Amino acid sequence: MLETVDRSGPLAVFWRERLSIISLRGHSEDAAFLEVAQAALGLAVPTVPCRTVEGARARIVWAGPDDWFVIQPAARADALERRLREGLVGLHAAITDVSSGYAVLSLSGSPARDVLAQGCPLDLHPRAFGPGCASGTHFFKASVWLWQPDAAPVFEMLVRRSFRGYVAQMLERSTRECGLHTESPRP
Repeated sequence: MLETVDRSGPLAVFWRERLSIISLRGHSEDAAFLEVAQAALGLAVPTVPCRTVEGARARIVWAGPDDWFVIQPAARADALERRLREGLVGLHAAITDVSSGYAVLSLSGSPARDVLAQGCPLDLHPRAFGPGCASGTHFFKASVWLWQPDAAPVFEMLVRRSFRGYVAQMLERSTRECGLHTESPRP
């Protein structure tokens, strides 16, 4: 879907493919859980609400006080899941592969913030929502997780696969003024 409206347009959009998405749950106040998770993931899980962190192995998106999405290339999924499961034995934790239920959409370019604001109730002004911020919200009528990896501006959106077509259609409708440039996914 997401047909190109104007290839010279400054908004670039693509669905990131070949990703593993894991729902990780555990007590954020349990030092043992945090230590094992950090060793397996290569970075500390964010315990501050509405934050995301990225390292060499994965991106971790805060989804709740004891809940995170771990997003990484699919090729690394089995090894990471194994490290987490082995390390978290005996601890109160849950690791669930939810890759088949979600997709990640990347939006970049100067109009990205304005395009998202058309269908998202969050205050997306850079003072309120900048690099490292993440939040559960909605884009028009689709429930999504939104985060900003860097100030370029680049935004990424975790979308339930069943809403993928709807989100694409709403993006096409909300980008008529600025144009929409679809890209091939990054490896």
